[in-house]
Amino acid sequence: MAANLLAPNGLSFSRFRLGAAGNYQESQFQILKATTTAIGMGDVVQTGTGGSAGYVILAADGATSLLGVFAGILPYYDTTAQQTMHGINGAWPTGGIATPGTYINCLVISDPFATFIAQVNGGTYDPSWRGKNIGFTAGTNGVPNSAGRSTLSLDFASLNTTNTLPFRILGSAGVTGGPQDPANTNPWIEVRLNTAEELAATGI
Repeated sequence: MAANLLAPNGLSFSRFRLGAAGNYQESQFQILKATTTAIGMGDVVQTGTGGSAGYVILAADGATSLLGVFAGILPYYDTTAQQTMHGINGAWPTGGIATPGTYINCLVISDPFATFIAQVNGGTYDPSWRGKNIGFTAGTNGVPNSAGRSTLSLDFASLNTTNTLPFRILGSAGVTGGPQDPANTNPWIEVRLNTAEELAATGI
């Protein structure tokens, strides 16, 4: 059977596990304006430490505690462009942002029971995947495309029961016989945060 084209676009909101009304549950957080690492819509983020303590930063490869999925930048006044902006199509730009303030407000889907759809970089979906954990592919988080969308994929090689892997697999997101058939390689699956910081007993 033909392979699904590997064309990941990060984590796309799907639904709520608890059956609540779909209001997306985007919560407001802050990013330091001097943050130089790009963050795309659909990338995973964590809470910073040290000089970035309390602020949103891009989740590092192998991160074991996630704040959630980046959902965009709220309007701010850019002193270089001399106008109100919201990043690059909602994404945080490489090199930071010029504003009078210290930080920029942003939105993150941090609800630990929100679910997301993402593409796996290999393998073919098998029902035995459900209930296992999976990580994201190194080097794909924080590399948004020109539209500001994440290019993050999930790492097939990391599929395991390891409790520190960031995502729990809930099932297939493809339809048999369709363009995202789970029997094809590079399947699309549904996941939720497995290492959500809001559920961790230890503080950051």
